[in-house]
Amino acid sequence: METENRKNDDFSKINIGTKESSQTLLRKPVKVMGFKKENVTKKEDPNRVIGEKIILICKHPDREDPIEISKIKYLKGDKVVSSGLWFNLDADGLIPKQSALAEMLNRYSCYCIDELVGKELSTDLDGQYLVIKAY
Repeated sequence: METENRKNDDFSKINIGTKESSQTLLRKPVKVMGFKKENVTKKEDPNRVIGEKIILICKHPDREDPIEISKIKYLKGDKVVSSGLWFNLDADGLIPKQSALAEMLNRYSCYCIDELVGKELSTDLDGQYLVIKAY
């Protein structure tokens, strides 16, 4: 099948490709450049906030632009589980001791989120997405 000549703004005539997609980013260590806290909303109701997540802004060795990672894999009991980096506080106004965020901070010898900046963190895959490896 021949590819049609098309104008840049005529996306409706683009054909299906024949190349297999390859995983774009491999499990390589990333360097934390910064972070942000973002509201998470319900898909069905974007006005309803269900919590806040920490998003790590990281430099991956195979990508020029920074990537954002907001999920980790860690040990819970004897199983490896995945979790978002949910931001919650306990009754004392601290990060809950057994939260995924605390597990990641402990794994990388950090006492607060700010100490992650400049650290090199291992990564793993959760489906096709990179996550922080915290086990």
